[in-house]
Amino acid sequence: MARVRASMARAYIQGWRYRGIRTCSGRVEIQETMTTIQEAFTRDHRRLDTLFERAEQDLGGDWADCVSAFTIFREAIERHMKTEEAWIFPAYEKKYGNDNPLTSILRKGHKDLRAFFDEIAEAIVGQDVDEAKGLVGVVAQILKHHDEKEEAELYPVVAELLGADAPSVAALLS
Repeated sequence: MARVRASMARAYIQGWRYRGIRTCSGRVEIQETMTTIQEAFTRDHRRLDTLFERAEQDLGGDWADCVSAFTIFREAIERHMKTEEAWIFPAYEKKYGNDNPLTSILRKGHKDLRAFFDEIAEAIVGQDVDEAKGLVGVVAQILKHHDEKEEAELYPVVAELLGADAPSVAALLS
């Protein structure tokens, strides 16, 4: 049993997921499923959208809840962006060069988003609901377009470029 767990742990790190399925005889069979870069990062986008919406819903209500929700979102999206900047963008740039338009636009998007997050944090600390809501509306639109670009243009190409290494990169989000 310990060998099975160790094998499952190694596979999990490489991007494989295991799901136990109980058969009618009561036996548990292990099914493995692969998480692709496209699936992992797209799923993370949806998770981040949910966290952002929670923070938005708390605006104008209990400010402590709002600070907490926004902090959780900000830490999660920072981890997501750093993973892209450390692994996804360099994989793309290795093939298409550091000065390619796609990753240049996406890197600028990350920089701009970080600046907006600072402004939102200031508005929340200052309990300026109108300023915060205005900034959140702008950021929501930027995130929507940014995510669409990554999901349509970046992730499929990187998944193909990385080939067998793709699962381990996808596992970085886990």
